[in-house]
Amino acid sequence: MLTRFPRGVVLVLCPLLALTQEAICRAQPVLKSESFDRDPGWEGFNNRIVPQRYPTIVQDFGFSLTHFAGIAAGEIGGQVWRASEPAYYAARIPPKTLHDRLTASGTFVLVRTASSSGVFFGFFRAQQPGAGGRPVSSIGLHFDCEPAGARLAVRLITGQNQSCGTFITPYVPGQFRPAPLRVNTPYTWSLDYDPDAADGRGRITFTLRGETPEPGTYLDEELPETYRQEARQRFPNKTHFTVELPDGFKQQPTTFDHFGLMNMMKPGNAVIIYFDDLAYNGHAEDFSQDPGWNGSGNRARYQATDVGGAHDYGYSDTDYAGGIRGELGGRFWRSGKYSFYADRIGPLTLEDQLEASGRVVLKVGAPDSDMFFGWFNSREKNKPPTEAGHFLGIHVGGPTRVGHYFRPTVVSAQGTRAQSKTGPVLLPDRIYQWRLVYDPDAAGGRGAVEVTLADESVRLVLTPHMKQEGARFDRFGMFTPALGGQVVKIYFDDLKYSSVAAKR
Repeated sequence: MLTRFPRGVVLVLCPLLALTQEAICRAQPVLKSESFDRDPGWEGFNNRIVPQRYPTIVQDFGFSLTHFAGIAAGEIGGQVWRASEPAYYAARIPPKTLHDRLTASGTFVLVRTASSSGVFFGFFRAQQPGAGGRPVSSIGLHFDCEPAGARLAVRLITGQNQSCGTFITPYVPGQFRPAPLRVNTPYTWSLDYDPDAADGRGRITFTLRGETPEPGTYLDEELPETYRQEARQRFPNKTHFTVELPDGFKQQPTTFDHFGLMNMMKPGNAVIIYFDDLAYNGHAEDFSQDPGWNGSGNRARYQATDVGGAHDYGYSDTDYAGGIRGELGGRFWRSGKYSFYADRIGPLTLEDQLEASGRVVLKVGAPDSDMFFGWFNSREKNKPPTEAGHFLGIHVGGPTRVGHYFRPTVVSAQGTRAQSKTGPVLLPDRIYQWRLVYDPDAAGGRGAVEVTLADESVRLVLTPHMKQEGARFDRFGMFTPALGGQVVKIYFDDLKYSSVAAKR
């Protein structure tokens, strides 16, 4: 005998039946291992970008018999190209650390500037990884140029790639970026680092003087009052600046072995700049004759191989992360096309227990650079899962004062995002063991992710209703964000990760 149910009851039971059948039919997660001793044949999408044009780099700077920055003939400088490959002209100095007093002063003149050009001048470590933008283990002047002139900041970047400093010229990130340092205008500067100041944490003192137009020349338009306040707190209204080092910065392994001029190490254009009448750590140099400073790559012409936005990652026949040869990684740009490289693993959801582990090493971590690693959905090809939804894994990135966090991130199918505020920090060139565990039943059923890097862990509890919003994962691997920024060079090896057992 056929039992008849009210129409409303049937409509309710059918979805329940469908969900039950899906739960019964869907395979349970298994832990998959991959050593990358050979190419795994994972799916790649925009992960190997071939640029339409490779620019020609012409570095041409060093000692010069000109006198742009001084009265008498003789100075250092010339054409400095912003490029991924390090180039410098500098005096060798006895190795110094943040426990030593550092002093420097002199003059400079910008002769020609261009967009996306810039240089560094000050104390630095000659051995640089390249492609990281600003030099690691450095303290000094950072010039960022436009066709009309330049901006200036003074920064310390420690040996662990953590940064502190101040803008000398006005700057509101992404909104107000005038370039008040003018071409063919002489400027006089001084820098003093006192390791005993600021209660022993260390303090940088910097001064700048020169004939620069008053802020009114770049505040003529109707601008918000916050921009005007920023301008009034910077050069030329203010000529004396201080930076107190954060707790712990002085204790980091930071070494300086050169003093002089270095290019900014990311793709860009050229600036012509000269320096004269220099004094550093009690030594004076007027460049009346060739000082015989150390040059590396400063007189060179070559075809660039690294172009902004040109992702180049996936399977790599290298062993940066240790173990036998073969791993995953390469260059991840926080610009250009969205891209990924991943294994087909799905479907998995926020109802499944997920695990992953392996080894990781950060080779280059430029400021304003990020990448993501974990489970995601591959269907959306126009924007990354952090915007489109469906992601559970690890975010590598963070503010420049910290470096690069290794922290958990979850994004639901509806785009609700949860991310830990802090987490373990990846130090450059250090190989780490890491592990991620997602427990859907933790935190009273809300679900939680725990990430461990070496011996440091961080736990992220999902926000309310994230599990109800759901997420569907069909890939495990790495992908890039779609924001403007710089490059991360990172490698992973000996991975274990939750997947779905292959059908027999």
